[in-house]
Amino acid sequence: MSEHKIDLAWKKGSEEFTYETYNRNHQIHFEGGQNILSSSTKATFGNPENTNPEELLAAAVSSCHMLTFLAVASKKKKIVLSYSDSATAILDKAETGKMMVTKIILKPVITFAEETPVDKEELDKMHDSAHRNCFIGLSVKSEVIIEH
Repeated sequence: MSEHKIDLAWKKGSEEFTYETYNRNHQIHFEGGQNILSSSTKATFGNPENTNPEELLAAAVSSCHMLTFLAVASKKKKIVLSYSDSATAILDKAETGKMMVTKIILKPVITFAEETPVDKEELDKMHDSAHRNCFIGLSVKSEVIIEH
C-alpha cells in the first residue's frame, strides 16, 4: 500500500457568493513541491487559463497508461525512443442522468528503436497489457479508449 497526498486551498474573493459569480480558482500543492492553479471548466464559470478536474483526470489516465506501457515495453526488451499522447476526457450525462467523464480517449504515438521493432499485433497486446495494469485506469468508471 502507498499513500499519495495533495493539499488544496481556495479562498473567497471580493465577488458576491452566488453560483454564477463565486471564484472557482484554487491551488493544488503536490508532495514533490509542484503547485498548479486549477478551476472549473469555462462552461461552469471557471477560469479557462487554469487546469480543471476533467483535464487532470485525462492527464492522470494518460500518464499512468504511458508509465505502464513503458514498463511493459522494457520487460519485453522493446526500446521506446519517444512516447506522446493527446488525451481527451468526454464529459457527458451518464445513464443515471448525472454528469460524469464517460470516456477518456488516449491517442499515443510511440517510436521504437530500429533494433527492437514492434508490429501492430504486438503493439495492440502491449497497449492491452498496459491498460489492464494501469492503476489509475483501473480506478475510474470512465471507458478508456486507446486509439493508436
